Amino acid sequence: MAENIGKPLGDKVLLKLEDTSDKKSSGGIILNQSTQTVIEAVVIAVSDGYPSQSGEWIKLSVIAGDKVLLSNGTTGEKIKLGGVTYNLVRDSDLLIKL
Repeated sequence: MAENIGKPLGDKVLLKLEDTSDKKSSGGIILNQSTQTVIEAVVIAVSDGYPSQSGEWIKLSVIAGDKVLLSNGTTGEKIKLGGVTYNLVRDSDLLIKL
């Protein structure tokens, strides 16, 4: 977990979205987050999990340092910590762990 960031609660995952400002498609088209349907991100911090309705503890599916893909429409809440912008999303919003 990154220094002085803290730990998300419940089923939340703190992500740093990958910079896509200079990526191009195979046809030379410049890609950015508004044209991509899937975004790559790095997991910065995760919660310890959350209790199910039966009381069983559910661990999240990723750990800090994992690379993940998520849908451009589910980038969660933007949070600025220490001058850096992060995104806080639900574990269930993640599509793939790379």
